[in-house]
Amino acid sequence: MGLSFITPLLLGGAALVAVPLVLHLIMRRKPVPYDFPALRFLRERAVANRRRLRFSHILLLLLRMAALALFALALARPVLRGAGWLVDGEGPVAAVFVFDTAPRMTLREANQTRLERAGSMARVLFGKLPAGSKVAVLDTSGGAATFSPTVAAAAARIDRLAAATPANSLPGVIAEARRLLAAAELARKELYVFTDCSHGAWDNAAPQPEAAAGEPTVLFIDVGGSAPQNFAIDAIDLSGERVSAGTALAVTASASRVGPEATRSVAVEVLGGDGTYVRRGVKPVTWTPTAPVQIDFDVAGLEPGTRQGRVIVEGADDLEADDIRYFTVEVGSAARVIVAAQRPATRAANFLVQAIAPQSLMKSGKARFEPQVVDVESLDTVSWDTAEGMVLLDPPPLPPQTWESLERWVAGGRGLVIWLGPRAGSADRFNSAASRRVLGGDIVRVWRSKEGNFLAPTSLDHPILAAFRRVGDAVPWQDFPVMRHWEFVPSAEPQGDGNAATAAVVASYRNGLPAVVEHRLGGGTVVLVTTPVSQAAADPDAWNTLATGFEPWPFLILATETLLHAIDTSDDRNVLAGSAAVLHLDRRDVPAAVVSTPAGDDFPAAVDQKRGTITVTATQVPGNYVIRAGGEVGGVAKGFSVNLAPSATDFSRVPAADLATVLGPGHRLARTEDELVRDVNIERIGSELFPWVIVLAALAMAADWIVANRFYAPREGVDAGQGAAATFAEEAAPADRVVPPPVPPVATASPTSPPPVPPRSGPPPVPPMPQVQG
Repeated sequence: MGLSFITPLLLGGAALVAVPLVLHLIMRRKPVPYDFPALRFLRERAVANRRRLRFSHILLLLLRMAALALFALALARPVLRGAGWLVDGEGPVAAVFVFDTAPRMTLREANQTRLERAGSMARVLFGKLPAGSKVAVLDTSGGAATFSPTVAAAAARIDRLAAATPANSLPGVIAEARRLLAAAELARKELYVFTDCSHGAWDNAAPQPEAAAGEPTVLFIDVGGSAPQNFAIDAIDLSGERVSAGTALAVTASASRVGPEATRSVAVEVLGGDGTYVRRGVKPVTWTPTAPVQIDFDVAGLEPGTRQGRVIVEGADDLEADDIRYFTVEVGSAARVIVAAQRPATRAANFLVQAIAPQSLMKSGKARFEPQVVDVESLDTVSWDTAEGMVLLDPPPLPPQTWESLERWVAGGRGLVIWLGPRAGSADRFNSAASRRVLGGDIVRVWRSKEGNFLAPTSLDHPILAAFRRVGDAVPWQDFPVMRHWEFVPSAEPQGDGNAATAAVVASYRNGLPAVVEHRLGGGTVVLVTTPVSQAAADPDAWNTLATGFEPWPFLILATETLLHAIDTSDDRNVLAGSAAVLHLDRRDVPAAVVSTPAGDDFPAAVDQKRGTITVTATQVPGNYVIRAGGEVGGVAKGFSVNLAPSATDFSRVPAADLATVLGPGHRLARTEDELVRDVNIERIGSELFPWVIVLAALAMAADWIVANRFYAPREGVDAGQGAAATFAEEAAPADRVVPPPVPPVATASPTSPPPVPPRSGPPPVPPMPQVQG
């Protein structure tokens, strides 16, 4: 903050403050002293009057000097710079404009989107930029962080801004802008951030640093809506990403409303062979702002192959980006699964087989899996090539060559589920280097708990547990106690050739030890459950009642979902925008594939012929993507769907207190163009203090007038001339001299006039006694 003057030469007028002082000294009168009789009260009164008059004169002197000084200061027109959010700013500046271009910025209010509002505010700032300024425009969709060659080029860049999937968070782009400004050559640096102040932009963001000396100064421009209205489909849940032919696909949509209660229909559509969407169901929905809405659809009659669809809100909306959710499923025959158990294998595998492939569904051809039950000792004699998954029920310690075969088989894109039990023997016999590479860790010991232990998942976010979200906390895990289970310890580092990741705990028991563990191995997945489901209900040494308790529907879901996850996670059929999608083409003889985007564009993508997979990273646009390889005849057709992350469409405002914390101490936030222009003018031109200084000068003159009138006012019984003379005489009289009070005039008597009236108060006049001053 600094002070300067528009006309500094006029400050010379401040020398006029000496005029009252000179006049005060020149005009002092030296009255003639008189000796009075020894009247004590007169002497004391003279001393008191002299002190009062001296203070009055000093006060008058200071007020007049202050008035002249303030007048001179006002004529010089002082300007206070740095009173706002910038430093001194009359020369060129290095300015960076940061825009949040997430899809939520397309929220329309007053016939203007939030991004259009930000552009109009930015043009106001462009008109305030000094000549020679350097400007850069950054946004959350990505792009190079460089200064534009001209201000006009930067303005054109703003005109081309469009909402897109964020490649970087808003705080991340702000950090890039700070680094760009730090490398700028211009001394003065400005940073403008256009934001809707929403949870989607600022959740989990660290507070912005306070501007220090030499660092860019920041102005946040709030372009959020004041009273938005919106219909939104927040998410969709599928009964599975793989559906058997003839089985209906269950689609559940979660929707929410911002604004007053309204009625709007929601529809589910399936993409046809001609590229158009065919409506398969529609339901009217009453939307309330107080609670989310759940809409359920059953889509039957899906043809085999990759099938794609969408759930859509009918009608116009202020934010269209969250009105559609896309999905992709694979429809086909039941997946062949090998189930290996101890002899007699059919009896040991009975609970699991009935859970994953009920007899009724097997007869109707609607089962998801086609289980093949074998003895675990005969596992090596069965062909694994056509099997998509394998389940090992209470396996014994396996030879290293069997573990190595399982490792290669799983890494090729298959799924393996292991339910550990008493046949594992001891940890020393079961654990080996080969088993550690497959499982991602080691078993340690058997934990025993007679009562009080059961599965207790802390979260339902994992795909294996997603099916339990519909009932949430209502899953009666406590009704299916686990008396014994293995303690499993994941490896600290990845095992194998580097393609394997460390094992991750999916769910735990009440005692905190792992119950379900997932381990990615190459292109496949291993799921480990640390307690078995192969023991009969009458077995006194049974480790749990998961499969034998009363109505064990949680076990049915858990058995199905673990196997589905193991054999399904090799393909990313439904991903979030910006995430890579990896799909298996089951073809190693094609070098490339063609990817068709929702916008109708095609681009080639290389195929990893070693693994037979294709990886697509250009997934910024939400919608359904199609992949084709090997030609129209005998080729492969796959697909995947891309949806926006919840934060991309979350425009709900951050509370003022939380926003102040995240924007940092001393932040500046402008909401209107008037506030924007005011702040820029304060910093670029400075805050001119002339009105304030001239007011102070007027106040000083008014104070001088009041004090002077009170000081020179005539006393009671004394005319104005004598009062003034007496005032000067009293001021100048020495302390040991008494100045007589003024003698009132005596009227001349006449025959017709009344006798003179004596004064109403005061002592009688005393004639002066001349004396030569020694």
